[in-house]
Amino acid sequence: MQKPPDYLKRRVLMAILALSLVSSAAAWAIMESVGQSSTVLRVIFAMNLVFHPVFFVITWMRLLPLRFVEFGCLLFAAGVCSACMALRLYWPAIGASIDLEPLYLWIPVIYVFAFTVAGHKLSLKISLVIYALFAAIGLPYIVFGFDQPHGNFTVQLMLVSIVLIAALYFFSSYQHRFQIAQLTVDQLARLANTDTLTQLANRRRMGEAIASELVRFARYGNAFSVIMVDIDHFKSVNDRFGHGVGDQVLVALAARSQEVLRDADTLGRWGGEEFVVILPETRFEQALRKADELCAHVAALPLMGEHAITISCGVTCVAMGDNAATLLNRADKALYAAKNGGRNRVEGA
Repeated sequence: MQKPPDYLKRRVLMAILALSLVSSAAAWAIMESVGQSSTVLRVIFAMNLVFHPVFFVITWMRLLPLRFVEFGCLLFAAGVCSACMALRLYWPAIGASIDLEPLYLWIPVIYVFAFTVAGHKLSLKISLVIYALFAAIGLPYIVFGFDQPHGNFTVQLMLVSIVLIAALYFFSSYQHRFQIAQLTVDQLARLANTDTLTQLANRRRMGEAIASELVRFARYGNAFSVIMVDIDHFKSVNDRFGHGVGDQVLVALAARSQEVLRDADTLGRWGGEEFVVILPETRFEQALRKADELCAHVAALPLMGEHAITISCGVTCVAMGDNAATLLNRADKALYAAKNGGRNRVEGA
C-alpha cells in the first residue's frame, strides 16, 4: 500500500517529540538529584512532560493536520524560551536557576525549525515575528543594562539570530527557485515529447523509442515489432463534421487503443491520423495478432456518439541490419497494402 506524502515527515516529528520527552525527563531527574532544581524549572519540565506526549499522540493518530502540529510545536518552543528569557533577565529572584547560555544556544534552532514548516516567504514572516518577540524582551535589557552580566551575550543573540534568519531565507529562496527551474525543465521536456492533442508520445519521442529498441536488438537480440495505424476515411470525418469532431475522434482512438495494449507497449501519434505502436519483446506473429485485436476493438463500438470508425494496420518486425527508416518503411508499405486490400484489416511485411 502506498504511504501518504507526509508519512516520513510525521515519523521524523514523532521521533523529535519522543526524544524531547526523554531528554526533558532525564534533565529533570538529574537536576533534582544534584539539588539544582527550582519551582520555575519544575513548572517548565512539567509542561514539557505534558506537551510532548500529547502532541506525539496527536501526530501518531493524525488527529490534526501536520501543519497544525508543526505550528503548535513551534509556538510552544518560542513561548517557553521567551518566558525563560524574561524571567532570567527581569526577575532573577524567580528565574535564578535558569541558565541563559544554553538557552541562548537553543533559541536559533527555533528559526531553523520555522523554515521547515512553510514556504520560504511565510517562514520568513514567522521567523521575524518570533525574532520580534525575543527582541522585545532583550532590547530593554540591553539599552538599560548593557553592562549587566547578560548584556553582551544578549546582544550577540540578537545579531546571530538576524544573520541566521537572513541565511535561512537566502538558502530557502534559492532552493525554491531551483525547484521552479527544475519543474520548468521537466515541463519543457514533457512538451517536447508529447503530442498536445492526444497526450501520447509524439513523433520525436517515438523516434527515440524506436532507436532505443534497435540498440537493444543489436546488443542483446531482443526482437520487437512495430504497428503503423491509420484511420480509414478520416478526411470524410473532417469534411462532414468539421476538424473539431476530427480532433475528438483522434483523442477517442488514442484512449480506445490503449485498452488492448500492454503497459510495456508504446503508443504514439506519428502525424495527422497516423499512429505508431512499439511492441517490445514481440515477434511478427504475435504482433499480427495484436494488430487484429486492435482493429476489432476499435470497430466494435462507435468511438464517440454515433461516430464509428475503423483502422488499418501495417505490421513489421525488426530484422538484422534494420535502422529506423527501413523498419518504418516496411510498416508503411504494409499499411498501404491493408488500405488497398479493403481497409479495416491488417497486413504484415
